[in-house]
Amino acid sequence: MEENELRSILDNPIYIRNIDNPSMELKLAAVKKNGFAIQYIKNPEYEVQYEAVKNNPLAIEYIEDVAEDIAVVAVKSLWNSLKVIKKKTEKVVTEAIKAKGWAIQFVEHPSVELQLMAVSKDYDAIKYIQDPSEEVQLKAIENYWGAIRFIDRPTLNAKRASVKASEEAINYISNFDYEDIKLFIRDNINVVKYIHDSIEVDMVVEVLMEEFAKDDVSDDYVRNYLELEILDMNKVKFISEYGSKNTKKILVDYKLSM
Repeated sequence: MEENELRSILDNPIYIRNIDNPSMELKLAAVKKNGFAIQYIKNPEYEVQYEAVKNNPLAIEYIEDVAEDIAVVAVKSLWNSLKVIKKKTEKVVTEAIKAKGWAIQFVEHPSVELQLMAVSKDYDAIKYIQDPSEEVQLKAIENYWGAIRFIDRPTLNAKRASVKASEEAINYISNFDYEDIKLFIRDNINVVKYIHDSIEVDMVVEVLMEEFAKDDVSDDYVRNYLELEILDMNKVKFISEYGSKNTKKILVDYKLSM
């Protein structure tokens, strides 16, 4: 009799629902063939749970009292299976986020530690975090500057960090004032490429005078300025007039390297 039942299960694993008190062999045959067959097995043993989840991680939805290590197997194999896991232990959640930062969306009130882990894994996981702290914002931007586009209310430091990493970030930043723009220009002169139509040249000149007067101005800043085609001015003369000794040295080195 069981041989016929086994044949039927191998042909159609869901047939297990028609069998009263199936043997371990039949249960395992069913879930190894189709993990979802576990929904028709009452009080599945550990081994049956494991084989079902191994076959299809989403089968964990039908396991009421799932063992933690089996839940870990599920999320490591398929991160979004976390959504259907009823008992989300700290270890299970951590392993899911390690697999994919987006798993944070299935965690209620995630700790800052989990949030940082999520955005470190996938910068755009920040879109699933409600009102992320500045620390989390900066960590996401550290991973990739483009994270700024997924932050509804970025802090000024987050905006500056993204602009420092890439001038393109200015395209995804709103609600900034005159002083903010000056800071962005200090952080990355190349932002002028994207905002020159909406700012006064005098503002840029003011920032450049202050920056070039510094002894610790960076080589990159000076070189980016010299290569910024949108700025229609005598750049060499400007540095000669307003640049510190170090700024002028950077200019000479740049010219010699051409």
